[in-house]
Order: sequence, then structure tokens, then C-alpha cells
Amino acid sequence: MAYVTYEKRDHVAIITLNRPERMNALGRALSAELREAEAQFIGDDDVWIGIYTGAGDRAFCAGRDLKEAAEQEAGEKTSPSAATTGPISRFERIAADHGKPTIAAINGAAYGGGLEKALTCDIRICSENARMALAEVKVGLCPPGGSFNLPRLVGLSNAMWLLLSGEPVGAEEALRMGLVTRVVPYPELLDTAVEMAETIAGNAPLAVRATRKLAHLGLEMPLDYARRMGAMLIESVWSSEDAVEGARAFAEKRPPEWNLR
Repeated sequence: MAYVTYEKRDHVAIITLNRPERMNALGRALSAELREAEAQFIGDDDVWIGIYTGAGDRAFCAGRDLKEAAEQEAGEKTSPSAATTGPISRFERIAADHGKPTIAAINGAAYGGGLEKALTCDIRICSENARMALAEVKVGLCPPGGSFNLPRLVGLSNAMWLLLSGEPVGAEEALRMGLVTRVVPYPELLDTAVEMAETIAGNAPLAVRATRKLAHLGLEMPLDYARRMGAMLIESVWSSEDAVEGARAFAEKRPPEWNLR
């Protein structure tokens, strides 16, 4: 059985964590297959955007497989770079380079490393039954990525409650604080994510990736410095063949044909 499935729909890749009997928890086997799926997503030039979701209606991902961790051989230490969290931090680093946007379609529980995976995505939507928590403090750990990402997304006060209490929030509360963009009924979740992905994929890929990068630059450094750093990137997009094609297609009232140049 595949612990991660990979589906390609035109320019959209759907990566599904497929371990529903364990709430799609991040065990070693699933994490290894997740690395392979992400390498496929990153390496395919014909894929412009990715969607992450989980199998079943109970969980997006319950985080680190604590049962598996408890069964580790004596003397084997756990660290943030271990197999269960490594794919998250690794993909977060690589995402800054490949620039392809991602959407998390959160179908149920997203706890610990599961929510951290969703936080690495650019857009998050969830089903009405979703529950989200960074509960690492409840088991003597700290969130290796969420501690940095969450305050930027939901503000310091909201983030501190989630990080320090470890308590979950439901879909509507997550929407209120800006943790997710939309809440939809579970049967509509994946279709909604695909529709959103196709809307983004209809735009010029170079412009989408550059705009994504510019937004992150604005968050990561002082505004004046971000503008200077982004100037060459903006110029490269505005002088691209796709920019010419976009204007020509608009004038000719036809869909553009993007070629990533």
C-alpha cells in the first residue's frame, strides 16, 4: 500500500497522505514516500501548483507518529531533523527556491507536524470538521517550524495561545484568526482546492512564482531592502516573453499560452 499518492491534473499535482487508519500520521515510511512525492512535484516543469490533503474524513495529518516513536529502539534519540519532521523543514527550504505555490486542503485533524506541514503551504482551506493544534508542549516537545511561522500568520497573541496551550481550534475559529482562507463542507473540499489551484495555474507561472517570492521578501526583511532585492526579479518578469504574450492575448481576446520564458 502506498502511504502517499500522487495525482497530476493538467498543471496541478495532488499529494495525498494515505494512512487513514493512523490518521495519516508522519511515520518513517510515510515520510520517506512524502519526500519522493515532493521531489516529483518539484522536478516536473509541467506542474505549476501543488495541493496537499489527507485520505479519509478524520485527519489531514495527526503529526508525528507517537506510537512508532515510543517503539524506537532504546538509545535512539529524537530530534527536529528526524525523519518525521525532516520532510517538513526540508520542503520549506526547497519551496523558497522552486517557487511553486501550494495549497493545503485540511480534511479533519491537523495536529503537530500535520499543522506544520499545512503552515508551509501558501494557502490553507479546511472542511467544517477540521481541528488544528500545535500540541508539542503536551508531550514535552516544541514545534520546530510552527513557532516561527504561526505568529506571522495569525498575530502574536493568537499564536501564543495555540503554541503554549497546545489546545485545538475548530474551523470557524481558524478562519477568524486567518489560519485558513476558506471553510467548506467536507465533500466539497478537494474540488474547491482544485478549483483554486486551477485559477492560479491559469495565470503566468513566472509571474505567480515571482509574486510569491516578493511577498515572502516583504515579510522576511525591511521593506526598503525587500524592494531593492526584488527589483531585478520584477524586471525579469516584466521583460519576459510571457509578459508580451499576456498583453497580446488580452488584446486579441484569447487565452494566453504561457511558456515560462
